[in-house]
Amino acid sequence: MLNFKRVSLITSAITLILCIVLFISPNLIFTLFGIEPHSSTFFVGRRTAILLLGIALLTFLGRNAPHSEARQAICLSLAISMFALALLGTAEFLRGFAGIGIWLAITTETVLAFVYVRVWRYGSQ
Repeated sequence: MLNFKRVSLITSAITLILCIVLFISPNLIFTLFGIEPHSSTFFVGRRTAILLLGIALLTFLGRNAPHSEARQAICLSLAISMFALALLGTAEFLRGFAGIGIWLAITTETVLAFVYVRVWRYGSQ
């Protein structure tokens, strides 16, 4: 099973890749999610890229954190964020604002949420 270090490295890699893609070539994400490119989507996409960079750094630099209150807070915060993103993606798909490609994000976010909850609950090293 995935431990904190592995899930942190996976999260770091995913968020860094998304950061780079959103900053350099956001049309790739827009096409995948079935979103029309517009100046406002580029604006929000670049801002999201920087937020993802912060998550990538947090998870990479914190990957070796020992079981502690801080690590528990990181796990729970990321689990809730990922679960909320999955719910939002599902809602936007059902409303017709996102295409079928959003299910890649929803699946990834759901898996990460459950793994972070497991690490949070059982304190896996």
